[in-house]
Amino acid sequence: MELKVVCQCGQKFKFDVEPVNGRMPFTVNCPLCNADGTATANAMLAEVLANQPPPLVAPPPPPAPPPASTGGLRISRAAHPEPASVAAPEANREVAAPAPIRPMRSMAAVSAPKPEKKSSFGLGMVGGLVGAVVGALVYFLIFKYSGYQIKLLAIGVGALAGCLAEYLGKGEGSKELGGITAVFVLIGLIGAQYFVTLGWWHEFTERELKEAAALYDTTVAEAKEAVKIVPTGSDAEIRRYLVQQAAKDGETVLPGKISDDDVKFFRENELPEYQGLASGQITKQQFEQKHELKTTMTQEEKQEDEGTFKAFFLLFLLSKLNLFSLAGAAGLAFKMSTNA
Repeated sequence: MELKVVCQCGQKFKFDVEPVNGRMPFTVNCPLCNADGTATANAMLAEVLANQPPPLVAPPPPPAPPPASTGGLRISRAAHPEPASVAAPEANREVAAPAPIRPMRSMAAVSAPKPEKKSSFGLGMVGGLVGAVVGALVYFLIFKYSGYQIKLLAIGVGALAGCLAEYLGKGEGSKELGGITAVFVLIGLIGAQYFVTLGWWHEFTERELKEAAALYDTTVAEAKEAVKIVPTGSDAEIRRYLVQQAAKDGETVLPGKISDDDVKFFRENELPEYQGLASGQITKQQFEQKHELKTTMTQEEKQEDEGTFKAFFLLFLLSKLNLFSLAGAAGLAFKMSTNA
């Protein structure tokens, strides 16, 4: 029969047994705490055997009919019962080997395990992309308005992208996801650096064009002032004008310190142009052509300027410090998204 025993420690185990005289033919020990459970098993055997119905006994066979008469003397003889088989002593009786004890699974083992969270490669990619875009945008704004590149901020972009890839991917942690996240970070950082540098380049070019366009008006105002101070072009008037110009530049110069060569140079080169600008004889176009000023750019000049910018950006991109920051950001993104 199969017998189930509960140990005092709470462990349940069962085994097959063939009772001998209603008792255990072998010792039983708990598979968990090794406590002796033979007494408990004997008590359970006694209870099981007491509740079992008595075995069905077959009725005795009917007596054999008397033999047919042969005419001779019939002597009635009592049939001697066959001697009952003597039971072999228990000492000589072979006991069947006990069946191996099969411990029952504990209640903790039977309880269903908690379902594990399934990883998602697609959501991991989305997290890496979102982290790279947001980080690159913050990097762009700080890089643009601070006026210089912050190397540690590039590392922060890599950390943000790697963290979101690992979080939304629910621990997917494959090398493929890490590589894709690192590429997202590199594209975001290089794109931010490109557009910031391009904006600076255009601002510098536009500022030069605006300054060239405003130079004519500024020079006309200076010419009118010069003609007013030097109406006849005498040496005294020229010296007085040059002293005033030096004072505007923050220098203190006495009229006697102005040499004759300075006076001659002003009279022959600057004064005629001032007189022509003040009177309107020299137009803006003539002034810009004489001084080779560019207030606008042709399509060819714009293409040439664009090529110059690309060469400048390539030198900036391949600088050692910039390459180090890009490699650090990509490496951190790969490490965090792969749980390495």
